Amino acid sequence: MSSKNLVNQAMEKKRPERVPVMCQMANGHTVINTGVDPIDYFLDGALWADCLIRMRALYDFDGILCHKPGRVHGLGDQVERMDRDAESPTLYMEDGARIECTRDDDAYYKATDEFAWPDIEELDLDNLLSWAPASYQAFQASKATLPISDPDEFEDHVFDTLDLVLEDLGESYSVHGEVRSPFDHFLNILGMENGLMYLLTHAEKCAEVLEATTGWSVALAVAQVRRGAQAIKISSPFAGNAFLSREMYCDFIQPYEARIAEAVKAEGASVYTHTCGAIGDRLDLICATGVTGIECLDPPPLGDVDINEAVELLKGKIFIKGNVDPVNTLLRGDKAKIEGDIGRILTAAEDMEGFILSSACSVAPPTPPDNLKRMVELCRDFRP
Repeated sequence: MSSKNLVNQAMEKKRPERVPVMCQMANGHTVINTGVDPIDYFLDGALWADCLIRMRALYDFDGILCHKPGRVHGLGDQVERMDRDAESPTLYMEDGARIECTRDDDAYYKATDEFAWPDIEELDLDNLLSWAPASYQAFQASKATLPISDPDEFEDHVFDTLDLVLEDLGESYSVHGEVRSPFDHFLNILGMENGLMYLLTHAEKCAEVLEATTGWSVALAVAQVRRGAQAIKISSPFAGNAFLSREMYCDFIQPYEARIAEAVKAEGASVYTHTCGAIGDRLDLICATGVTGIECLDPPPLGDVDINEAVELLKGKIFIKGNVDPVNTLLRGDKAKIEGDIGRILTAAEDMEGFILSSACSVAPPTPPDNLKRMVELCRDFRP
């Protein structure tokens, strides 16, 4: 059975002949282990596709996540100059901002002193980023905040990376796309602190913004499935209980992510939610969005999910992709720690129809490759 079929069977809540394994790489981990120039990695969709393909081969994963469908065409036209030799290679933008393309982490946007978040009452619901500098709009586009609500309106270049990965690996491996959650878009329009405060002071206006950003996520998800992605990951990192109560989850997360799930399933693909940190108190709410799977399930101390309890609660309802501790097991763990944790997780998963072994969250940049290779070997060799 091909790797693609193994993953797809697991996502269909079946029990494949062996447990499939795949992880999302932090950008820094990919840059470190491919040795590419960080600026080229940030700007070049074809190079990024090659990096994703190389990382899959390095670890012999059964699937690959294109956590953005491509790079932003035209962003380079806004660059006044670049410094590839700086400690953090940097793009200096025409409007005075800069983008630091780090050698061991994500790229970071550094705004000018004049940058100011908008007042929610002054937002144009038909153009939610109209307040933002051109460089900020381009940077958010690089993170897949694309204000398009019709899946047929995207230009083909938006999907440069996804198309190349599918062309190379799509017959043999499960290729997944990703969208930001509507709430993630919301926070990047209004700012983290302001956005969370507006939930308390301007709930109705927040709902209007979320309605608009849901359209963006639905459109991008559907477009990726139509191009061949077998699954869509909803990146929803700020929906755990460190940020939102259960009640706020029901108000500001559940109805909007449910629309993404419904749209993706209508296209015949799987859809899973990625929420970091402590989510043990809302596994039922995540299931109620209608997604077919759940990723992360961070174990203590990163989160609060025990894999045995999660299997008992979720089996038969949803597939699990997780939940190896990316810090204490994969980054810092010795051989005994890795073998013990992987064996415990795989043993718990024996009671689960629909399980994919994965790091709970992204593989941290300095994680030793041998630790991931050992995780994959243990998964391949596992016998209950």
